[in-house]
Amino acid sequence: MAQNIGVIGLGMMGRYYLQRLQQTGYAVCALDVNAERLRWAQEQGATIAVSPRHMAEACDVILLAVPGNREVQEVMEAENGVFAALRPGHLLVNTSTTHPRLDEEMAQRCAERDAAWIDAPVTWRAQGLIVMAGGEQEHVARAMPILEAIAYKVAHVGEVGAGQRLKAVNQLIGACQLAVWCEAAEFARSIGLSPEIIRDVLELPIPDNVLGEDFAGSGQLALHYKDLGYILELAHEYEAAVPLTGAVHEVFKAVKHLGEPDWTQPGIVTYWRRMNRRQDARR
Repeated sequence: MAQNIGVIGLGMMGRYYLQRLQQTGYAVCALDVNAERLRWAQEQGATIAVSPRHMAEACDVILLAVPGNREVQEVMEAENGVFAALRPGHLLVNTSTTHPRLDEEMAQRCAERDAAWIDAPVTWRAQGLIVMAGGEQEHVARAMPILEAIAYKVAHVGEVGAGQRLKAVNQLIGACQLAVWCEAAEFARSIGLSPEIIRDVLELPIPDNVLGEDFAGSGQLALHYKDLGYILELAHEYEAAVPLTGAVHEVFKAVKHLGEPDWTQPGIVTYWRRMNRRQDARR
């Protein structure tokens, strides 16, 4: 399999893509702003692009795995960005979580130059990744073998932007569920019970990491906070009532500022620990 696939962004997801694609037989060209990540990619056997433009010159298919709207725009629109070398036949696959309006705009700009764009955000499950793809049928079909290399389930959910809309629903559910578990755990603690009793006696699936003190990771809390911002923008645009999500957004905002930059989402439990004046709340 000779096709060379570009991967822009070598965070947790981009590194996973690189390894899965290589295991499937694809050659991978990688790009990241972090030199250590680039060294890792080179050690894995990937070729290294010096800019998004360079990658576009070398690859027909490029996966974007960057934090959000701003980074996608930089990758595409910078002086040495992808648009500088975009050509007919290019396929851009945005696995980043972005506002669907951005994907619609990028798809239109690609189409004007006979190139293609699909949004394909992802979410983890026990079996692996689920990809939620939005775009024209022929474009999604072309990307399908590549997406199936990184995920156990790939669903074409609609036109461009539909994948991001479904990802917004996923992120809403995840954040609100986590907030309920955090509140329950700290309420139990406040009234003299061990939070573990929720799991051990009630047999409810409270996440273990809500009960602990170590929230170190790859900054997923900040990324989820960003996603909640997109959700509130969509809710405003469509006049959808999301009062629970609005409250949870404020919790994420507070902990993003008071916690550590690398924290994972369960770190929001420290909001309740602070409010309940727990002496061992993480700071």
